[in-house]
Amino acid sequence: MGFARRVVRKSVRKATPRSVQRATHPVRTLKNAATPRPVRQMSRAVYTITNPLGAAENKLIGAALGGGSSRRSSGGRSLNYGADGKVSGGGVRAAEAVASHDSLARLMAVQHERFAPAHPPVISDPDPVDPDPARREEWARRKAEVRFWQRARRQQLRLEVDEHAQSSAAEAFAQAQAEQREQQRRADSWWDALIQGESTVLTAALRAAFDDNPARVVVSVANGSRAVLLLCLPGPSVLPQKRAHVTPGGRLSSKAWTKAEFNGVYAELIGAHLLATARETWAVAPSVTSLRIVGLRTEDEIENTQVLFDVEADRAEGDWATDNWGEVMLQHSKWGLNRTGRTGEVRPWPKDQLRPGLIL
Repeated sequence: MGFARRVVRKSVRKATPRSVQRATHPVRTLKNAATPRPVRQMSRAVYTITNPLGAAENKLIGAALGGGSSRRSSGGRSLNYGADGKVSGGGVRAAEAVASHDSLARLMAVQHERFAPAHPPVISDPDPVDPDPARREEWARRKAEVRFWQRARRQQLRLEVDEHAQSSAAEAFAQAQAEQREQQRRADSWWDALIQGESTVLTAALRAAFDDNPARVVVSVANGSRAVLLLCLPGPSVLPQKRAHVTPGGRLSSKAWTKAEFNGVYAELIGAHLLATARETWAVAPSVTSLRIVGLRTEDEIENTQVLFDVEADRAEGDWATDNWGEVMLQHSKWGLNRTGRTGEVRPWPKDQLRPGLIL
């Protein structure tokens, strides 16, 4: 019967036209048939230009899934390694594209981060104290008081040791409970001060939260419902020298940034750090509803500190779940990014145009 089924299936395949065997999803087939080929090619080109990271990542996924295909072989699709372990040949640009994509993704990851909101601290109850250690210690200390033939006295001694162990365990447990209540009282007091915006507690909480940030944050003012933060931003040199690129032929490659592209990505990176700083502030400081963030870029000395932006943020008015909201803030704030020229270069604000009352 199995042989007969195989013969029937083989006969059906031979009788079915090859075009039908290769038919794709009916909706996709209809769409492709109705869309002119030049339009489809232009759509792919536009996506590649407007979404360099997405296009490069899709290309990487496609290369990983179709690694065994033998339809086309090219040096641009495979990496050739020399005797020194370095990439050579047509795979150099592909390797540069992968490195550029990964580097830029790491830099931009800050705008995707989410922060759990602060909550009242709870000191857990202590576990009951085990009396066995005290029992063994007390027995080792007193067992020499009786001889092995004094059974009644020996039994009485064990009762005394057990009573002592139970008493010691109960005393230790009561002490642990008292310490837990004192720690909880202090935690409740700290939480009350935090939600009321007490300056010392609020400043310490913000500093601890910002301690591990990729961009340093200085807490200038933190009191009540308002905080002023100084955000120390990286320079444009942190961006990769080249960007990932997918050629019209579908090959993964890399090429130099245009000035407009480079300045646009740098502005996006600044907005990412601004957004992450605001999000973390809202999470850590429940009392803060109004926030002022000053973006600084320091070169060699403190005298060369440049002000890139000076924006206000309100907890209730921002779309803080959107990952490009920092960029939007910088575009629409009066003292947002100072971008000039046709390429949108990010320049520091001149000192005579800074916001009045700014103290660094």
